Amino acid sequence: MTFSFKSSSVVSFIISFFIIPASCTADFQTQSFPAAHELFAPLQADPTEPEFSFQFGFPVGYTPIARINVGDYLGIYRWRLGDVGALQLNVGGSINTRFDATASHNLQVIDFYGNVPLDLRIGWFSARTMFYHDSSHLGDDYLRVNDIQSVPNTWEAFREIMSFQFTEALRLYGGYTYAERAKPVWLGKQAIQGGMEVYFNTSEKGFWHPYWATDVQSWERNSWFPTWTSQLGFKTGESFSRGRGISYFAQFKTGPRYEGQFYKQKETIWGVGLKFSLSDHLVAINKVSEKAIEPIINNP
Repeated sequence: MTFSFKSSSVVSFIISFFIIPASCTADFQTQSFPAAHELFAPLQADPTEPEFSFQFGFPVGYTPIARINVGDYLGIYRWRLGDVGALQLNVGGSINTRFDATASHNLQVIDFYGNVPLDLRIGWFSARTMFYHDSSHLGDDYLRVNDIQSVPNTWEAFREIMSFQFTEALRLYGGYTYAERAKPVWLGKQAIQGGMEVYFNTSEKGFWHPYWATDVQSWERNSWFPTWTSQLGFKTGESFSRGRGISYFAQFKTGPRYEGQFYKQKETIWGVGLKFSLSDHLVAINKVSEKAIEPIINNP
């Protein structure tokens, strides 16, 4: 029995599919204070992602609101993992606020996040193992208007997210969270998460980069009722590095709220906003090195 194709072609295909993606990160170096977003890209539609942003929101049946979020990550140390990837320790946090978008501008709630993520990147695969703390506080205006006393609402949790950047245009991710401690005590401490990001212009020479991102999170504390957040927008920037630039977006969100003080409440809200990316270099699919593809070219 004979075959019409060479066995070496099959080997070449297997190498190109599995080995080359792991060889794309050979340029990573062990160093102090590396770029914070080079290994694990920010989740575009996750409302808890540290970012500099401003939003107007229109909850169905409620008063319009405004959100101002301030946060980011700082890279502490990176370890190069041979020629296959890198591991990096970061610290970060954010302040997420929500106001009435009325003449009073009353502050409703403010959440403080403190994050310590350990990021891993191997070719098109990246993962984030993170411990984080959230402390949620009702605004003074909200307490005064409703004539109530503030109740502490905090928790610490471990979060694992795996991300698959199959091409420059498509990213899929999924994760799991377990709350180690919550005050007041929740009836259920687990959560699952999933999402996708699609980029419609991957040209390195383009200035406009449209994208569509959707994030879904489901907490056991809410009987696994999911919160959907879908964001459609575009980012202005000089290259597809997803580095420094401004994103303009429209957003739809429905389900339980993320603020600790209001996690039992559900809402549907339409909004528009701006995001400001201050980091000069974010993650991008690395070009396959000539060294990685040389064996395949020379031995078809």
